[in-house]
Amino acid sequence: MKAKFYKLIFLTLLSLHVNSCTNKCIVGNIEVSDLLGTVAKDKSIDYCELLKDALTGNQNAVKKLSLLEFENAVGYDHGAVIVDLIISLGEAEYIKAISTTNKEQKKLISSYIDVGMEYGSNALVKEKDFKKSFPDLYIFLR
Repeated sequence: MKAKFYKLIFLTLLSLHVNSCTNKCIVGNIEVSDLLGTVAKDKSIDYCELLKDALTGNQNAVKKLSLLEFENAVGYDHGAVIVDLIISLGEAEYIKAISTTNKEQKKLISSYIDVGMEYGSNALVKEKDFKKSFPDLYIFLR
């Protein structure tokens, strides 16, 4: 009887620990991976809150989110979020929000969109081609 009680307590505590450690969130219809949320948190960035602000059309939040720098697999997840953000806001609004970016920043954003197109899973992106999916943005970033 005691063994079952201790097992129940252990499983409850384990469940609470696992659930409290997740940094995954869904903002609007955009899912932020646990990996991306964790790395952002380690960099003292409230990624989900920033994304929430960006989705309201806050141009500063859109630009700030777009210019975050992540490496390796996290960069792929971030790129997928950027693509989803562009689809949610619309290409023209996204361009307006990043209109003051310099050449180096444009290159960074473009690289995230490239990987986001390739590895993202947004059903609204019919083609994995940046130039065809977002022609005005493609021109702006070049």
